[in-house]
Amino acid sequence: MNADLENLVILQAQDLELKRLREELAEAPRRVAACEATLAKSESALASAKASLLKEESLRKSHELDIASRRDKIARLRKQMETAANAAQIAALEHEITFSEQVISTAEDEELASLERTDAFETARAASISAVETNTAALATERVRCASLTAAHKSTIAGIESERATLRATIAATDAGESLLSSYDRIAKAKGTALSEAIDHKCSACQMMVRPQRWNDLTNRDPHGEFANTVFHCETCGRMLFYDPRRDAPVRWSPGDRLAAASQS
Repeated sequence: MNADLENLVILQAQDLELKRLREELAEAPRRVAACEATLAKSESALASAKASLLKEESLRKSHELDIASRRDKIARLRKQMETAANAAQIAALEHEITFSEQVISTAEDEELASLERTDAFETARAASISAVETNTAALATERVRCASLTAAHKSTIAGIESERATLRATIAATDAGESLLSSYDRIAKAKGTALSEAIDHKCSACQMMVRPQRWNDLTNRDPHGEFANTVFHCETCGRMLFYDPRRDAPVRWSPGDRLAAASQS
């Protein structure tokens, strides 16, 4: 692999890392906002449960007052019956007593239903209080995490950008550097990545086969031969192809290990 291509491999690793860091940096405030929304929802549920409890308490007091008033009225009506002059007056008084008793029965039923609703609202209030406490703690934790991540990522991004600028300048200073950087930027903008490692006769990006002759040129290249400084492109996706001979070594490398090792060489 020629030096420019090796540097482009490192450049792509830097660009991908910058993309990851910036995505996490952008996601951090969204995570905080999500926690804030969750807390606001639980606070709204708590406020609703409290309001419902107050409403039921007010409703029961109203029924209690109505029942007391109706019972007082029934007592007065019964006394009036003792002095009623005729059957018509007695019938009218009995009708009013019956009506008041029906009102009392309905109010007592409503009181019982209100007590049942109150039990449900008290359960909801307890759950909401617990949710508010949990979500408040989660929000505080997320804010601390966001602040820490933001500070760390901004520092890391600044360091990588500095290294990246130096690396691009190094590439640009070579004979084919400007052209390679132009191709790199164009392909990366269109496809997300500009380089693809050739593995097992395939382009690892699009998984299409590399022609045998092209594969031989990639893997058995004479450092002083005709194609020593040629950069081959995948004939399917157009990315620049590179082959890492360490894949043939007995030691197993992960892509990240290889790129890290390349950046230190």
